[in-house]
Amino acid sequence: MSPLHLSRAAPVLGVLLLAACSEAARVPTAPFPSPGDPRFTASVYAGQVVINEVMADPSAVLDADGEWFEVHNRGSAAVSIQGWTIAGNNDSPHAIVGAVTIPSRGFVVLARNGSALVNGGVAAAYAYGAMNLANTSDWVALRDGGGASVDSVSWSTAMPAGSSRGVTDPDADNLDARGSGWHTSVASYGSGDDGSPGAQNEGRRSPLVVRVLEVGQGDAIYITNGLSKVLVDGGPAQSSMASLITEFGLAHGRLDLMILTHAHADHLAGLREFFKTSQDVDVTVFMENKNAAAGTTIAALRDSAVARGGRGELDYRDTDDACGTGAAVCTILLDGGARLHVLDPKPTDGNENNRSVAVKLVGPDSASFTMWLAGDAEHGAIDFFDVTAGYDVSLGMNVDVLKSGHHGSCNGITSRLLDLLTPSYVTMGVSSTNTYGHVHTQTKDLLAGRSIPWYRTDENGRITFTTPGTVAGGYSVSYARGSASMDGAADVTSPQLECVSL
Repeated sequence: MSPLHLSRAAPVLGVLLLAACSEAARVPTAPFPSPGDPRFTASVYAGQVVINEVMADPSAVLDADGEWFEVHNRGSAAVSIQGWTIAGNNDSPHAIVGAVTIPSRGFVVLARNGSALVNGGVAAAYAYGAMNLANTSDWVALRDGGGASVDSVSWSTAMPAGSSRGVTDPDADNLDARGSGWHTSVASYGSGDDGSPGAQNEGRRSPLVVRVLEVGQGDAIYITNGLSKVLVDGGPAQSSMASLITEFGLAHGRLDLMILTHAHADHLAGLREFFKTSQDVDVTVFMENKNAAAGTTIAALRDSAVARGGRGELDYRDTDDACGTGAAVCTILLDGGARLHVLDPKPTDGNENNRSVAVKLVGPDSASFTMWLAGDAEHGAIDFFDVTAGYDVSLGMNVDVLKSGHHGSCNGITSRLLDLLTPSYVTMGVSSTNTYGHVHTQTKDLLAGRSIPWYRTDENGRITFTTPGTVAGGYSVSYARGSASMDGAADVTSPQLECVSL
């Protein structure tokens, strides 16, 4: 199975009207449209169905065989484009006569030649025949069945030979295929030309925001990138997740990926809110370790997941093989270019905390932001990640931010872990009234000794990390109150023997 592409649905109305008018303005051979001309009207699909990639000058095969452009459906429902029209500067408009459906969040390629044996290795959904995409100056437009403009793209300088041009910033104006919102593809396909026909563009980037939520004594991390929405754990109470659903407008919407790191109530109870009928949240993929676990809360959550899975509404996965391929690392590509690496947890352990799945989050620009999240993983799991699984070698564990294991407990951190991760910041999800003594003095001493500042939800509230997704864009950290490296009312020195020497 290829990496899971979790894409976006997105409403950008201002750009759409501009796209519709710009297309009309670029028609040099036709009379200027009157106000009643449908090309002055933005289609209801404008902004949802977009031209995402253009191959105007193939090198591996002749132009007459290898030209194509890709269309992306950013919406949550499939769209049929049968009866729509392709228009260009040099040819008569072409009506799409075949049955072509773009899946929700999916891609289709419309090509001059439909045979992959001839067109350079492109799996085309439809062949439009003799229409030509000029190498140097041209435009291509897509109109719905009523003639209204869905999207249009132009270029006034030479397109790269042997490489497509693809949208980089999904939130920016995509009108100019030679503009800064596009990039020249470098990954090869088929017979050797460069591009990503039928898949997400490899250079696509948009801001990544990681919110470490204040949910009391528990973990909940909400991640957004482009239109992808991911939740890692849900805290101990449904009320906190109800507030999240309201704040971010998720009711009657979509959560692309939900990960439960392990089956403890302070990580899972809030997730039940997403399965309430009244919230009407479409959870696309749900991952957890599926360990045998006692308790009505985990049973109810699993019942909901199984029921939705049985109706084909949800993909319910085991984190012991998250991609279903047997690979130890399942890589998930988010809509704005960020990646989630879901790592197989320690396969067996009588301590549920040591069955926590680890997630490495890599920003759209990997040099700008990375983060490690591993639930309540204790020393046994930390040793597994390092010594047994070898994730420090096969994947690389160096990150900018560490979500501290087990709420700042000294059994969730080691000197060796910090050697591997080298984080610049550490966060803890913790309550000021917890009875565990979190954050432990040993943890704070270890971090302070390495000059690593920490932020904790009991003292700092919500902690947010933001990276713009651009090359060398860096990242920023913000928090609701307080300052870095604060002590908390519940903090104690742990008597655990394993914490004597970290």
